[in-house]
Amino acid sequence: MTRAAGLLLAVLLAGPALGAETGGCGKFKWPIDADKALLAAAERVPSGTRLDLASPKGVRIELVDADKAGFEVQPEKPFAPGAPAGVLRFDARAGVYQITTTDRLWFDVAQDGKLAEGGDFSGVLDCDGARKSVRFRLKDGPALLQLSGSPARTTAVAISRVE
Repeated sequence: MTRAAGLLLAVLLAGPALGAETGGCGKFKWPIDADKALLAAAERVPSGTRLDLASPKGVRIELVDADKAGFEVQPEKPFAPGAPAGVLRFDARAGVYQITTTDRLWFDVAQDGKLAEGGDFSGVLDCDGARKSVRFRLKDGPALLQLSGSPARTTAVAISRVE
């Protein structure tokens, strides 16, 4: 296969996957208008901050090098030790939590020394103010949001309990 043919094949195969992540903010699987408002008004906090989630919260977290982030559990996706990363702590009530970020990065939620199951994922490339939203089913107790692989030294995060 020639190099040009290989390139064309790669573009054709990637096209449907890339197209699925465009279409603006209305293409998320669930409404994110409230998350976008939280993200736009996010206060700056350092990595390691404990959040009070009596109501939905948006923060802009100041990230640190991944090897200093304080992960409770190794994130599912590998990261470079010096890549921007961070953690946020909160007390969860049993239910589903929606976490939305402004950037394309990896995040997990840890509880009781294990990673929580991500129930559903939604993301688009062309939504101004939001990039990725994931829902996790959590149980009562302390939870740790672990962010890694960020393209920047800060990222905004919105967290809300949706059921």
